[in-house]
Amino acid sequence: MFKRGVCLRTVAQIASKSRHIRALSTEGMLQRLETTHRLTHPLSPIPASGKRYALPPAFVDGLSFLRPLVKPKGRWSDTNVNLLGGKLYLLTNLLIVEYDAGSLELPNWWFSPDAISILRAFGTAPYDARVDGSNLHFCWPDGQECLVHLRHPMFPGSTHRRMVDEAFSRFWRFDQGTVITDRTRRELRKHFGENLILPDIFIDGQTVAGWLGANGGQHCFTFPTNATRAMRFDRKAFLDMIRVADEIDFSVSPVCFRHARGRGLLVERTATMVQPNMDLSDE
Repeated sequence: MFKRGVCLRTVAQIASKSRHIRALSTEGMLQRLETTHRLTHPLSPIPASGKRYALPPAFVDGLSFLRPLVKPKGRWSDTNVNLLGGKLYLLTNLLIVEYDAGSLELPNWWFSPDAISILRAFGTAPYDARVDGSNLHFCWPDGQECLVHLRHPMFPGSTHRRMVDEAFSRFWRFDQGTVITDRTRRELRKHFGENLILPDIFIDGQTVAGWLGANGGQHCFTFPTNATRAMRFDRKAFLDMIRVADEIDFSVSPVCFRHARGRGLLVERTATMVQPNMDLSDE
């Protein structure tokens, strides 16, 4: 038995290598982890009550898809994956990403990056979950169980759901997009993923550009899009969109994009910085 204080990274490593994990509960750190090793006594099921909800197979895939985009600091909606109205969302002031995992009837919830890592470490998707107060009790077909505790005293409410609904109702317009290939993803993240580049990034329909430090030069890369004018974005939010998008429409603002299981919006920033010379390219 592993006592409290084992870090979640260790738990994820253990869980990814073992099919014997039976019960664990998380609240930022591991509280309990028991195994069904052949020399241990059989475990009793985790006691749980409340309504039971069936989970679609893509539920954990959706959480894992959005997890890398979550902010390390900020509001609860920024630092967690949001479950709102049966869909999963990344929800920030700069970027909204929707993921439709299928028929998902769980109530609105927040999933922290740590909780997502633990669910993913089981290797297969849970088939149902039971809501027990501020806990979610997950069950797997082979008898494994996981109790995830919601650390925040409040659940995401109607305000968050209304924010998402109004954003897509007001701004979603997708005509003809720029296809994002895996090669394009790699190249853009390679060229603009360095911390030396300032937080803003610019595009003009043919080029993407950024500044190298406060007193540095500019960095440009050829990136043909359907943008009709110069546009400025937060660099991290832009690269997060590039990470997940399959097709992007730069002819509208906010920028609209699609991926295999949903859609998203990238908010344009006010052009207060000096724009780089977009005619130059580092290629």
